[in-house]
Amino acid sequence: MRFVVLRQAETGAPAGPLAPLSPSNDVTVYASAELAAPAQAVHVVFDGDGPREAPGSFIRHEAALAGLALIDAPSREAAVAWLAAQPDGHAFELREPGCANGLAGVDPSISATRPRFLVIVRADADTEAETAPPAERLARMGERNDEAVREGLLLAADGLRSTARATRVAVRDGRARVLDGPFAEAKELVAGFWLVQAPSIDDVLAWVRRYPYAQARPEVEVRPVVG
Repeated sequence: MRFVVLRQAETGAPAGPLAPLSPSNDVTVYASAELAAPAQAVHVVFDGDGPREAPGSFIRHEAALAGLALIDAPSREAAVAWLAAQPDGHAFELREPGCANGLAGVDPSISATRPRFLVIVRADADTEAETAPPAERLARMGERNDEAVREGLLLAADGLRSTARATRVAVRDGRARVLDGPFAEAKELVAGFWLVQAPSIDDVLAWVRRYPYAQARPEVEVRPVVG
């Protein structure tokens, strides 16, 4: 089974890249992105006046998003057990990938040769309810994804199912706490991602501004990937 793991910086610790995830015989990590600090992010808000850019992450609570990994595991239970065995100071949100409307994700197929960036889209009431957008909008999204793969820009992408399906795992003092739902502190939820490569963040922002999002008024973040 495939899952997306959102990695959270420990509350009170500086946000930024975490240590690599420990390997496992049962779980395969087939793509991973450790993120630069939120101060290096740019978020873009689309409203009636067009896209507006601002510095920083749209995730503004103290425990910031620090990374994302795509994994294969025999089951949800196996994925949770693997996360529970990670070192102290880690917190994770385990999510099911895929768009409820059936838009196919993009599996990793090429190696990065340029700087990488993670593009994440903020969830809203429609994405949390898994409401399908119009078919023509989905078709445009699929076409744009295919185009970005051919251009060598898009490395991986997928939607995330509602946080109602999420499991979170926090490891502290040698013990793991497992709960249902998204990060407890999170008021800004993630609905999907694109892992891209480009010469600069400006090139990624130009692509972001042209993308035909499923949401009527999306909010999107671009964050450099380190390593």
